[in-house]
Amino acid sequence: MPDPIDPSTLTARSGRAPLRVPSFIVIGGGDMGTVYVRQLLRAAAAGRLETDRIVVVDRDPACAASRFDDPRVEIEAADWSEWLAAHLDEAGPDDHLVPYHWAPHLLRTWLEGQAARAGARTARRAGLPPRDLPYEATTAGGDRALSYASWVCPPTCIEPALCPHTRGPKDWSLAGDLETARSGDAVDDRFVFRCLHLVYGVGTVPVADIIDARDRMIAGLARGPRAYLVATSSHCHALASVLEVAPPVVSIARPGATPAAP
Repeated sequence: MPDPIDPSTLTARSGRAPLRVPSFIVIGGGDMGTVYVRQLLRAAAAGRLETDRIVVVDRDPACAASRFDDPRVEIEAADWSEWLAAHLDEAGPDDHLVPYHWAPHLLRTWLEGQAARAGARTARRAGLPPRDLPYEATTAGGDRALSYASWVCPPTCIEPALCPHTRGPKDWSLAGDLETARSGDAVDDRFVFRCLHLVYGVGTVPVADIIDARDRMIAGLARGPRAYLVATSSHCHALASVLEVAPPVVSIARPGATPAAP
């Protein structure tokens, strides 16, 4: 069982209302998922957070996170992308997603599925232009892994104003960069899911931002084919790709016309 949380070791948040997040969706129940769940429970025990549910999505029902003895922690044994496709719409606008930082680009995959449900066609465009960052690489899934750090950062880094590694000002924001128009990107719009520190070293993406991107993409079908830069990004690290979305093909047959051959 994960180490129990002793509220007496935590500092209460005096004079300030705690953050209220009805539900969290934590991607992955292994080592890192366990860290994120523990930190959320610690924040709640310290009066920094109020939450009703922490849903952990993992293929293994006996994953490490299943050993938390807390009624708020629920394990959903499922493939990550399949679970998001089936259940993300059920989340409330005030809920938050806790991504797994070494995962495939799950939110881009989710958008592709949402486009398909609307009858649209999608394609991933290769070759996102270089951004002259200290670290850039192409993942096995074709996304661009981007980072302002050429070193390994701890997953629970809160990205403070002074970088813990350089000990100098953190005067950059990769999320902000990706939201800024660049002619070389050749896109019509940008969906940058900001995964930023919320509490106790846990970075989250508001579900409201994810649903808003989906709604903008579906509304864009009325304007014809469009290309979107899709990124999940903190201030220092990101996964990014270009998603091309085309509206459904509408076939208008003349009365009495012979149907086209399949």
